[in-house]
Amino acid sequence: MGAFRTMSIFAAAVAVSTMSVNAVAQEVPAKRLQDIYAMTPAQMGATGAFTRSSYDRLLAYIRSIKDPSTRNLVLDMVVDPKSTVFNASAEKHSFLAAPAAGGPGHHYYPGGLAVHAVENIEISLGWADALARVHGVENTNRDMIIAALTLHDWAKVWYEWDPATATIKRPSWFPDYWGGDAGIAKWKWMGGHGAIVYAEMMKRGASNDLVIATAASHFDPFWDVDKAQGKEGLNAALSEAAKVAQMPAIKVDPQKRMAEWFMIVYSDGSWSYSHYIAGQFAHNWVREVAKDIGVDPKSPEANKLANFVLTRVSDFRLYNLYQSAGFDAAVPKKLILSVIKDSSAYEVPLN
Repeated sequence: MGAFRTMSIFAAAVAVSTMSVNAVAQEVPAKRLQDIYAMTPAQMGATGAFTRSSYDRLLAYIRSIKDPSTRNLVLDMVVDPKSTVFNASAEKHSFLAAPAAGGPGHHYYPGGLAVHAVENIEISLGWADALARVHGVENTNRDMIIAALTLHDWAKVWYEWDPATATIKRPSWFPDYWGGDAGIAKWKWMGGHGAIVYAEMMKRGASNDLVIATAASHFDPFWDVDKAQGKEGLNAALSEAAKVAQMPAIKVDPQKRMAEWFMIVYSDGSWSYSHYIAGQFAHNWVREVAKDIGVDPKSPEANKLANFVLTRVSDFRLYNLYQSAGFDAAVPKKLILSVIKDSSAYEVPLN
C-alpha cells in the first residue's frame, strides 16, 4: 500500500509538472516563435534597442577621435569592413550582426561585437578618468584607447552565423588558432582574429603605437611581451602578423611602454565574469525557458531564441537580476519568457 501511495504521489507530481510546462508553452503562440526564427542575425541586432544603442554609441566614440587619419581608418574598417591582406569583404555594418565570441560566452549574440567594444572603451576611459582624479594625469591618449578597443576584435565581423544551426562558423581563410606550422606566436584562441587585425592595421599604415595598443588587448604588455625565448607573447604575435602583411616587424621597446596599453588589456581581460558567469548563465537560462515552452533546448530554434533575447536584454542584466534576487533563477527566466512573448518594449524600428 505504501509503495502504491508513493507511486501515486509521483504520478500526480509528474502530471502537475506536465500541466505546468504545457501551460507555459501555450503562453507563446506558435506564430510568435516562427516570426522569431525567421529573423536574420542582422535583423535581430539592428532591431534590439540594446544592441542598436551600443552600435550607435560605438560610432559616436569613433567620430570623437580627434586625429583625422586615425578616425578615418577606424570608421572605414567598422562601417565597411574589408581585409586588404586577405582580400576579403564583410557586409557593411557587420558589427550589428557579429558576436564577440565563437560560442556561448561573452557577448555571444548578434551585435555582441559592438556591445563588447563599447563596454571595453567605457571601462578603459574609466581608468583614464581615475588617473586624472588621483594622479593629476590629464593627457591620456583617448584616441588610442577608442581606436584600439574598437578594432581589437574587428576580424570577428567574419564570424558567420550558420542559418541552419544558428551557431558560428569561422571562414576557411582565417589563420589557424595556433599560428600554423610555420607560426611562432602560439596564439592560442587569439590566433585567427588577432593575426587578421594586426596585419591589416600594419598594411593600412596605422602607427606602431596603435598597432601595439590593439595587440595589447590580448597580450599584457608587461607579463606577455616575450615568453618562451621570444616564441610566445606580444612581440611574437606582432612579428607573425608582420609576416602575414609582408611588412616590417614591430617590436615593443620595454623602455617605452605606454600606460594606455595597460588600460586596454585590463578592460578586455574581464573574461571570468563576462564569459563564464554572465554569458554562460544567460545562455543556459534561455535554453531552460525554451524547454519550458516546448522547444528542444539543444535545437537551432533554441539558439535563435537565445540570439533574439540577448539582443534585447543583455546577459549582464540577466545575471544582475539573478544576483539581486538572492540567486533565484526564476527571476531572470521570468524576464526571458516575457521578452519571448512580447519584446516591443525592447525594440527599435529596422532602418
